Amino acid sequence: MKHLFLCVVALSTFTVSCKKSGSTTVSSIPANGWKLGTVSYTTALSTRTGTNLLSAFDGIPSGSNPSVNNLEVYFSALPTAGGTFHIVHYPAASLASNEVGIGAGLYATSTTYLTTGTDAIDATVTIASGKITVSIPSVWVKSTSGTDSLKLTGTLVEQ
Repeated sequence: MKHLFLCVVALSTFTVSCKKSGSTTVSSIPANGWKLGTVSYTTALSTRTGTNLLSAFDGIPSGSNPSVNNLEVYFSALPTAGGTFHIVHYPAASLASNEVGIGAGLYATSTTYLTTGTDAIDATVTIASGKITVSIPSVWVKSTSGTDSLKLTGTLVEQ
């Protein structure tokens, strides 16, 4: 009986003393790509286009009809410093210097999704060695050809 009592005390002491220390936050934002609805895409190529657009593709486009999906972040002008940019409805008549519009295109269905601007959410832009990274928290996007709305999240890293 004495041994049983000691075992119970030892087991309860072990159970109480084994607790998780600290908290670990796991980001739900993909590190190198984007998630549209339940489908994830990994960036194979990213590039600047013109003076206001950063684009990512899940494959390498080739030919006149490339079979790649894409994510695009539109600025009033490409940023030269990091900061937060308010995600607005796109296409907007014009973007303020602290705003971005976001679009995602799906090749297989020829569907384009654009931000609605109803989330009151900011994207975070960082710049390292002259390359732009845009972190997009979960935001609503709507199909331009119907009523379909999905959540979009991702990170666009300029290569």
